[in-house]
Amino acid sequence: MASLDNVKLILDINDTSKDSILNLYIGRSTNFIKNYCNITEIPESLNGVIEDIAVFYYRNKGVENIQSEGKGSLSESYIKSLPADIVSELNNYRRMNFI
Repeated sequence: MASLDNVKLILDINDTSKDSILNLYIGRSTNFIKNYCNITEIPESLNGVIEDIAVFYYRNKGVENIQSEGKGSLSESYIKSLPADIVSELNNYRRMNFI
């Protein structure tokens, strides 16, 4: 099972003030993987991927619909989708869905 403690360690969070939102993102990450891979149980080997996706969601909180933003001479660009290394890892577990 994906670990809240691991997600907090990656994000350098040392208290419990963000536990609710992090647990929400861990749950959403788990559901995303189940739907994307067409599986009902998460293999132990995907727990790190769940944590990585939760971290990705947390770091992108508040900029979900923004591609880029400029303020004076400062310009920022945001990633719109999951990084390629995460998608590649998930593709190893993806199953065909027959209707």
